[in-house]
Amino acid sequence: MVIKKEFKLIIPLIFIFLGLGSFYVPYFSRSNLKVQNIDVELNFEGDNAYSYIVDQLNIGFRIPGTQERVDCANYFISKFQEINNNFTYFLDNFTLHSTECQNVLFKLNENHSNIVILGAHYDSRARATKDPDPLKRTDPVPGANDGASGSAVLIELAKAFFAIRESLSCQIWFLFFDAEDQGADEGGAGIVGWDWVEGSRNFVDNIDNFYNSQYEEFDAMILLDMVGGTHLRFIDEQYSTSSLLDELFAVGRSLGFTSQFPLNPTSSSIIDDHRAFLNIGIPSADLIINFWDNPNWPFHHTTQDDINNIANISLDITGKTVEQFIHNNYFNSTIEDYTGNYPWFEDIDRTFLEIIMYFIIIIASGAIITLTFNVVKQKSSRDIN
Repeated sequence: MVIKKEFKLIIPLIFIFLGLGSFYVPYFSRSNLKVQNIDVELNFEGDNAYSYIVDQLNIGFRIPGTQERVDCANYFISKFQEINNNFTYFLDNFTLHSTECQNVLFKLNENHSNIVILGAHYDSRARATKDPDPLKRTDPVPGANDGASGSAVLIELAKAFFAIRESLSCQIWFLFFDAEDQGADEGGAGIVGWDWVEGSRNFVDNIDNFYNSQYEEFDAMILLDMVGGTHLRFIDEQYSTSSLLDELFAVGRSLGFTSQFPLNPTSSSIIDDHRAFLNIGIPSADLIINFWDNPNWPFHHTTQDDINNIANISLDITGKTVEQFIHNNYFNSTIEDYTGNYPWFEDIDRTFLEIIMYFIIIIASGAIITLTFNVVKQKSSRDIN
């Protein structure tokens, strides 16, 4: 078979394009990491987490500076003391904009020097700035998903991990943030003059007060934000440490939660409580949904962020995924049987790689189209002659 000169030029370009694509494409997909979850019974109960959301909503609107916010922090303390009356906790009191605020930290397995932080914010937004009814945009947000859901999952995870604490090779922090959700969106601020994630920034500024840097170190931080709504589907949050978020996705998918942890999720960079921990070098990941243009959960910063739009199954999926992740990496008897991405320092900038890939596609496609056009043009000229 005779290959014309022009096609001899096209073929190498095709192979170059495919070769470069095979190198970059795996980084755009959560399928590039496969994990074999260790065989263990998971004890997280989504129904229990659902009841903790109901409890928080019954307390009222947990707006910074209100009695309801104080009552909610005391509720967390009571729930952890139900697990064990001597559960260690610390109150991180601070003042923002002349308002008294409070982060709440619980510690499990303080005898271990390596720490995994599990975090969520518990404040609810003071104004429903995105409500479809303009008359309700000054009303407070119930915050069932945006705040209460992540906090509820932390309580249930604490129960699950306390039961097996002696078999875990890490210290676990359960960290509840105040003053996360009062910044300005397209409808205005939750509280005028406030910014986003002020509670977590304050905590990190004072983190030396809560651990001994001489012999303790942080392995990872996992943030849970809006994890209990109907039609749960997590995004590829771009600030997150990619190796940590990839592993969480892989663990969830291996549990069968393929819709909630899709192979090609929506990508976006979210200003959230994990950012402050990333800024001091702690590998961190944000499990969060698309909350800005999601027809399946359009209740962000509205008065409809209530118990009617919470799903037990979403809580169960989130909790079991995090529980399995801890088992995989820190369960003493099986830790050697699992291979993940630990120590999670690798952070691939998928946005930059995506730009490179699009550039390659454009150049390669342009070259192939140009060469093909020239071949057809020359063939037409010969036919005419």
